[in-house]
Amino acid sequence: MDVTSGGEFVVDFPVADFSMEAVKRAAYTLMAQLDIAIETTPENIRCTMRPARADADMATAARDFRREVIDQDLRMSIEQRTEAYRNTILGLAFSKTGLQDG
Repeated sequence: MDVTSGGEFVVDFPVADFSMEAVKRAAYTLMAQLDIAIETTPENIRCTMRPARADADMATAARDFRREVIDQDLRMSIEQRTEAYRNTILGLAFSKTGLQDG
């Protein structure tokens, strides 16, 4: 994490370890606290953060953002691993409702 001269924080996430979707989900979750500009390079997803509110503690906000990216990445991994089970359960649930009968 780097601090720029304008008080912005820059955090890089390796493309090999994190998805753009996880970073975007985290940015959306924290958009009340942070304005986040996202750029990509072949190696990294670079996030430049600025406070969205005057009372924002940027050090804490940057930490929260890193944690949120990890959380979102894990959620996406779990979604992928459990998709077949989820679809089976939903299929069984809707098959008993009579909704498909026209």
